[in-house]
Amino acid sequence: MNDMIINTAKLTKTFGKQTAVDNLTLGISGDSIIGLIGRNGAGKTTLMKMIAGQLDVNDGELHVFGEKPMDNLSVLKKVVYTYHNMPYPKTLKLETIFENYAALFPHFDKGFALKLLDYFALSPNLKFKNLSQGMASIFNFICGLSCRARLTMFDEPVLGMDVTVRKAAYEVLLREFSENPRTIIVSSHLLSEIEGILSEIILIDDGKLVLYEDIDELRQRAYRIEGEESAVNSFADNKNVIYKKTGLASETVIYEELTEEVKRRATELGLTVSTVRAEDLCVYLTRENKGGELECLWQKMS
Repeated sequence: MNDMIINTAKLTKTFGKQTAVDNLTLGISGDSIIGLIGRNGAGKTTLMKMIAGQLDVNDGELHVFGEKPMDNLSVLKKVVYTYHNMPYPKTLKLETIFENYAALFPHFDKGFALKLLDYFALSPNLKFKNLSQGMASIFNFICGLSCRARLTMFDEPVLGMDVTVRKAAYEVLLREFSENPRTIIVSSHLLSEIEGILSEIILIDDGKLVLYEDIDELRQRAYRIEGEESAVNSFADNKNVIYKKTGLASETVIYEELTEEVKRRATELGLTVSTVRAEDLCVYLTRENKGGELECLWQKMS
């Protein structure tokens, strides 16, 4: 356990009758950039807040750097967690907030933080209350990155940023990771944007762990078959179908490894086979197949 950055066993968190994190077992070790992916309400924020010692555990086990994080300063000085509505005093200047971070985190690099402010065209004399949502997101991102904490967590870090700024932020994140490796967890709905910087993906749904996978291996976990409906149905018989759409050309996504035998069989049936984007796969694994319901929208009432 001491070799683990994060270790959970049957971790559960409830709010009244609502279960936000449900019997989740997970082990994270080593330096990597991890995408924490899931729909709204999937439990991502609750999980990160427990890891950061901001919420206590209802049931199960949670250890961060081998210890329980709640009210544990020896752990929390190694963990930084930023999110879109950080409760900074609104009247403080940005540079003053940096000084507060420096008092909490032993490796906070104020010089680096000021360079990032300049890079993103923010003045250190600006007051936090005067920042737009996008500017506030940039500032939170700068604070989290400059702490250089052993475990760095960003919860939806690019809210309000335009596409150019988001791209710049991802480039900064990747370069900083290469210069100062650590465990970085990024919670985001924009998997298509961040996929290129991720080492691993954690997918959760309804508080449960769906998968924790190396990003390259995930891309080989499923494939798409397209073609004439009867041939697609024949191919997919007794396979793990996670998405299906019928129409002029049928489409089926099958959750299994794409092998040479799969390609050969598809060719024999005159079907097209292709890989599935990681973002699409995460969607298919965390929602009911609504392809049939979609077609019903255009059916005439009898």
